[in-house]
Amino acid sequence: MEPKGMATLLRLTRRMRSKLLSILFSSPYKKTDIALPPTSEEPSAQQGLCGEALILASQLHGKTFHLPDLWKVFAEWPMAANKHAKRLEGLVDSMLERIITNEKKLKALKRANFARLLSLWYPDADWPELEIATAYSVWIFVWDDEVDAGDTDVSTDEELARAYYQKSLTAVRHHLGLIPSEDGKEENPEDDEVLHSNMTLFVDAGRGVRAATDKIQRERFFRELENFMIQVGVEHGHRMRGSIPTLAKYLEIRSGSVGCAPQIAITDCMLKVRLPESIMECGAMKSLWRETVVICLILNDIYSVQKEIAQGSLFNIVPVMFKNCPPEKQTLDTVTDQIDVALRESMQRFEEASTSLNEKTAGDAQLNQDVQSFIKWCRYFITGVLQWSLESGRYGMADCLQEDGTLSIVL
Repeated sequence: MEPKGMATLLRLTRRMRSKLLSILFSSPYKKTDIALPPTSEEPSAQQGLCGEALILASQLHGKTFHLPDLWKVFAEWPMAANKHAKRLEGLVDSMLERIITNEKKLKALKRANFARLLSLWYPDADWPELEIATAYSVWIFVWDDEVDAGDTDVSTDEELARAYYQKSLTAVRHHLGLIPSEDGKEENPEDDEVLHSNMTLFVDAGRGVRAATDKIQRERFFRELENFMIQVGVEHGHRMRGSIPTLAKYLEIRSGSVGCAPQIAITDCMLKVRLPESIMECGAMKSLWRETVVICLILNDIYSVQKEIAQGSLFNIVPVMFKNCPPEKQTLDTVTDQIDVALRESMQRFEEASTSLNEKTAGDAQLNQDVQSFIKWCRYFITGVLQWSLESGRYGMADCLQEDGTLSIVL
């Protein structure tokens, strides 16, 4: 067949496949349109890399990324573990066993020790709240891995990924009680669509959240989850085509795809408090959220960079900073310095937001106490990410840890 004829046939095949997917994954519920960047036509066979990502991977290969002991930076911030830590291990394992059938993946996920992370995130929570948080947290890790890991149909096919996001969003909206039908009764998307097995955990999480929150809280939670899924889609598109954005654009995307904001959105539920909307929507609270997310995404990225590059993903703050360095300063030591500055600046903005919230609520003792609990939880959230990332088998940082607490990470 002539090249021109072959190209026409390929285009027709793609259109037919896209049409079939839209029929197979159609839903009577309103869907959120998720625009994804175009993918590369000729991806490289080397770890699936192509474009700028392939060039960047070759530049970074074998180089050592040095990190200081970041506990010195966060020395004044609290860290504690929940009294139910051991019991959490059994709960997490049972949840993973319910939804993961691949033994290799199951073993890797158990090795990650999510129970330890949850214990650090919610040191003061009672068991009923821990059950909700665990179902949600395990779900979002597994949900994200389906797109991120590079070894699933969803992670390597943009149309399947789009269907995965849309179906998941519809199910999330349903299980949060946010899509009533015209007669006032809730429709069930599972009657019309076969959902991914990991959504069974969100059924548990959604049930718990619905029982403990009002509609405004659930709508806020849903908006953050929706943005998370949209940005995961955008990130996936960048990975597929091998493009590396500017640092500013990267932070915009990653602030959504890191998945921290939805976790913050259920904080008042976990704390069993209800902050008024005047506080939840004020500038200082939004700043506190934003900086909590930024600090966590930096910590997550720097400790997971080795794992992600090994999986064929350069969409990480370390490679992005390296790519965007001036040519005369393009070294990993420059990246280390930039990360140190970014962390400290974000921590300063966090403290400013904390002070502002304290002043804003000083006239109401109970409200001020609740706000202080919220702020303290944000600190726990960050130090939990820091400590767990260093310990977890998910990232392998124990092999990179030096005697003085610094890290030497070979990329």
